[in-house]
Amino acid sequence: MPQATAVFASLTALFLSFAPLAAQVAKADAGKSAVIVRSVHFDPAKLGGQQNPWIRTQVELRANFNPEAKVAPDADAAAKKPANKQWVDKIKVTLTQIFKPVGATAAADFLYYRSSATILTMEVNTDRSVYFYLPGDVVKRDRLKSQPDYYFVQIEVGGQELPLFTDAGRPVADMQNAVHKMFLDKKAFDDARSLADRAVGANAGLLRPQYLVPYSIFDSQPQGSPSPEFIREDASSR
Repeated sequence: MPQATAVFASLTALFLSFAPLAAQVAKADAGKSAVIVRSVHFDPAKLGGQQNPWIRTQVELRANFNPEAKVAPDADAAAKKPANKQWVDKIKVTLTQIFKPVGATAAADFLYYRSSATILTMEVNTDRSVYFYLPGDVVKRDRLKSQPDYYFVQIEVGGQELPLFTDAGRPVADMQNAVHKMFLDKKAFDDARSLADRAVGANAGLLRPQYLVPYSIFDSQPQGSPSPEFIREDASSR
């Protein structure tokens, strides 16, 4: 698969050119995204009495505005319920993790894990964290590192995916934390996303959002985690 093997061939060059790309980020898009990814953190987590540490991923979000409230009114506006400007509904968070196994040289040999969760509603100007877990037995079986080599987060609001790049191909300024620094180049991101879309099926269901992790195995609930009623399973992540 020549195309697959070339997906990450330019990563070293991208790393060397990271500083100029970061400078471009500041000039990318002056507008705000409806919901932004403030940060992505990875840490090992011992759950209950399980021997092998899980990989816990925290995706921290912030809601800026309800995009439906900014839609221009139409002829039937009077008959419709006005959008609530203080709340953003149906925020789908999709996390893709990419691990490079020892000795792997081709992107086709990397390991891809993906999961999604949907926040039913989130108040504007507030933060919320969504947690994902990769089971410790999977980490040990697949000989994974304590955190992925690469990752990216995709956000949908009301069924519409929020752009990570401008029309000019530059990273959207307030969404740069949603992608690993190696993917600040749009072509590298597009190639990685395309390959991940085809490869994640092999590991479907292994990366789990918090609501699919039994609470009985938690030592304690992570700080800042949303209550279960605000998170629901997304069928497309199965």
